[in-house]
Amino acid sequence: MKLHKSATFLMIALVVCFAFAVPAMAQKIIGGHDESMEDHTLTPPWALTSAATPGVSPAVAGSHLLITEVGVRGLNSATLADSTEFIEIYNPTSEQIDLTKYYLSDVNAYSSLPVGGNVNVAQEATDFAMRFPQGAIILPGGVKVVAIQGSWYKELTGMDADFMMFYRSRAGAPPHLAPTTAVSMIDVATNKPVTYPTFGELTNGGEFVWLFYWDGVSDLVCDVDLVYWGSGTGANLVSRKTAALCQDGPDVGAVPSCYNLDAGNPAGAMTKALVLPASGAGTRQRVTTEGAEALVGGNGCMPGGPTPVENSTWGNIKTLYR
Repeated sequence: MKLHKSATFLMIALVVCFAFAVPAMAQKIIGGHDESMEDHTLTPPWALTSAATPGVSPAVAGSHLLITEVGVRGLNSATLADSTEFIEIYNPTSEQIDLTKYYLSDVNAYSSLPVGGNVNVAQEATDFAMRFPQGAIILPGGVKVVAIQGSWYKELTGMDADFMMFYRSRAGAPPHLAPTTAVSMIDVATNKPVTYPTFGELTNGGEFVWLFYWDGVSDLVCDVDLVYWGSGTGANLVSRKTAALCQDGPDVGAVPSCYNLDAGNPAGAMTKALVLPASGAGTRQRVTTEGAEALVGGNGCMPGGPTPVENSTWGNIKTLYR
């Protein structure tokens, strides 16, 4: 049945109005800052010795979410060690940020997430790939604490983290101390060993954590922040993405997209790691803004790509007009 021209015009107008009435989350593409270039040996922006302050705003400047404290050895006091491992995320911007499409991972294969919707941990029992839960937000100037083991963190610190990767009672812990209000993150890891996870996800000797974004549609993820420490080896050694790393995600096109080259620091390598805190000497904390990063041409997130509402709206209009 063909519609009268005036009816068709009215329906098109209604679809367009609906599109403008419903807010759409802008997608992000690569091409922004290059996280591989940060020098973590500089003090500042990193403090060498600091008592742990999880959840306390660092009040540092920045244009995107930052990892501002890493409890590699947990709170790392005389009594609180690896059982209280945590990562702190800070929002230095003036905007509320929806965390639903943000991820944390200590796996170099995090960049392949769009291919199958998961990250291959290659049988590593201490590796992880986690997405923030639906509806999670971080306010301007806000701080979120992600505990590796939520129940242990609560039991030993007396505090609830905002989010937790895993929930497990410690051997011998009183059951009534295990409950926590920390919200579980979404596990997107695959190819896990039978015993998973095991103790100490943040390897003391050396490792890394990526904070990144994926819209669920694009071929590529985009980087938000990176922190690495110590002298990682094997799967714990952070690696660079190259322009030869190309893949096709779930979008409608069949043409693969390729990452930009991570320049590294020094160029061609990544050896500017945080110095590990001594046992009992607190955590590593960011105290000033990032430095030494190229602001464009990397794999960092930048606005781009049509929003889901835009795609569906114009598709509906074309269907009506045919």
